[in-house]
Amino acid sequence: MDIQFHISTDEQAISPICDFTYSWCLNCGLPEQEATKFTIAVSELITDIILFAYPDKSQGFFDLTFRQTLSNIELIASEIGEPFDPDKHRYNAQEAIENGVFEGAGLRIIRRFTDDFLFINRGKEGKEFRLQKSIDVHKIDKLLELSRSEKPREPEGQASKVPYSIRQIIPSDAEDIAKLVYRTYEYSYTKEELYFPKKIEQTLTGKEKLGVITRSDEGEALGYFAILKKSDSNIAEVGEAVVSPAYRKQGIMSGMMEHLIKVAREHHFDALFGKAVTIHPVSQRVNQKFGFISTGLMLLETKNVVFKGFDEDYPQPVSVVIDVLPLKQTTSKEIFLPKKYHDILLETYNLLDIPITPKQPEYYEMAEKSDAELAINYADSTALIIVKKYGPDFRSVLQEMLNSLIKQENPNAIYLDLPLENSATPAQLGKLDGLGFIYCGLAPYFHNESDYLRLQKICIPFNFDLVDVHSEFGLQIKSFITDEYSKHT
Repeated sequence: MDIQFHISTDEQAISPICDFTYSWCLNCGLPEQEATKFTIAVSELITDIILFAYPDKSQGFFDLTFRQTLSNIELIASEIGEPFDPDKHRYNAQEAIENGVFEGAGLRIIRRFTDDFLFINRGKEGKEFRLQKSIDVHKIDKLLELSRSEKPREPEGQASKVPYSIRQIIPSDAEDIAKLVYRTYEYSYTKEELYFPKKIEQTLTGKEKLGVITRSDEGEALGYFAILKKSDSNIAEVGEAVVSPAYRKQGIMSGMMEHLIKVAREHHFDALFGKAVTIHPVSQRVNQKFGFISTGLMLLETKNVVFKGFDEDYPQPVSVVIDVLPLKQTTSKEIFLPKKYHDILLETYNLLDIPITPKQPEYYEMAEKSDAELAINYADSTALIIVKKYGPDFRSVLQEMLNSLIKQENPNAIYLDLPLENSATPAQLGKLDGLGFIYCGLAPYFHNESDYLRLQKICIPFNFDLVDVHSEFGLQIKSFITDEYSKHT
């Protein structure tokens, strides 16, 4: 959940912001010393904004976003004050000692007291500063490493079939879900939050996930399967699937998937989607069995995947197939298909049975300035840029964001979502020539119930032969992406 503030450039705001930051850090799980360091970094940043961003105005405003995940916290500060280049304000220790010149000292403190500091010049949208700190979740990373060398052994043979029932999960199931994950995988499951009953309970209480649990007639938890609601659209991601090893091959997973689809329809979601790993085709086959359609292939999407029974030394980050299951009938909508990807996008829509009216705009309107949202996945070394509006500065803003990400974050991949219901998209796609983006796929309903063309920029070498895709159309998407990637490299 994000916490957002719109703050005036008044020096009296510094103290309450720091008080809130410190308390927030503690609540997120940072130890006191690290919370103090992060708060000092935030204090330096907002002090610089308040004192120097608007020198010719008596008052300006800036925005702060506090963002938390299980493994890190992030503060995003955005302002539209006068231009600034941090590379021109480097701290010089000799100058400080000899002449008392401390220019750049604040930025040095910010870098020292955070795990990651990113600056992005967004042109007419102003500037963005991102401060990130990793959270040590009870040394679970060490447990994960241990589990990779000492995996739990599967029970010999299969348990005899037992009567069971499947129902929707409630907060009181949290402890049993955590125990089920542990008993199945010990500490090799990729989603660390599932080892913390309180974290599970919070997401269930906050309606962030919906799911089902399978229990025997004696009450033993046999399986768990959940869907995670997307924060910016009325769709949900299928994930977090566990079946106790002794009770596999008894139809539990299929039964839970049927229940989940029913639950999703009852909650009136527009669609379900899944990210099926390409290290093996098992999850892809399950999705296809229930009518999911492959719509894209995200290369190098995650590096934090651990699978029992598979080679742990997988030589590259794992790619995923985007599988989508539409859940409701829709009326035809106008979609502006770029000529370059017209055929493959149209075929994807036809397979999804989503009615569209393809359009080629005779003219299009631009916003005064571009609006693009950036989300960084620090754990997986990836980033997603979502274009909301196109302005005359679109390429320059995007170029600056890419330069900042590549220079400061060294990502494996950068994904870019372009709105297909925006008449400017076909023309603006041409502005991306030379930036290294290739096709990824169709992302229907992914943001604000609208459809997006997802592109991807691959920043490290990788091997296509290690990407295992199951469905016929998925293979067609892979072939299309492989050809385009070969032309770019």
